[in-house]
Amino acid sequence: MMKRIFPIGLIGLGILLIFGTLGWLYFDNLVNHPVAVPLPDQIAGLQMTDYTTGAQAAAQFENLHNKRIPLTSGAIGIYGDSEITLWAAGAPLNFMAARMVNAMEEKIAKGNSPFTPLEQFTEGARTIYVLEGMGQMHYYFQSKNMIVWLTADPAVADIAIQQILEVYP
Repeated sequence: MMKRIFPIGLIGLGILLIFGTLGWLYFDNLVNHPVAVPLPDQIAGLQMTDYTTGAQAAAQFENLHNKRIPLTSGAIGIYGDSEITLWAAGAPLNFMAARMVNAMEEKIAKGNSPFTPLEQFTEGARTIYVLEGMGQMHYYFQSKNMIVWLTADPAVADIAIQQILEVYP
């Protein structure tokens, strides 16, 4: 009986190592080649006037935060005459997106940012954080493996967030 357990254990360990390596290679490929995230053509009646997607968007997110972020997708859209900006970034897994949103919430709560937290509300299983800063309203939340941040002028902020919550459920 003991003679069988050792070989079976070695086979199991070998299988785990193979799947672990394949998973790591897959994850590494996703993070090193971010793809585009679809953005709506218009928000609150404003047409998209500029956009950046994929690796360029991921690089801008990293520059904004001054650190390497494991993103698999990304997009930045500007609407109207910069009345609205939408950032959407994909993490490899849902729990990683949740951790990124929590990290943003913790950092902003410390007060070392240009944003003032106003409130947070829940819609479905999502928590939407509402901020004020730089003359605009800011909203951020997790949608599955996505992190979404919306910046909007106060005049269009309410309709913009409602539309974005429909786009990213």
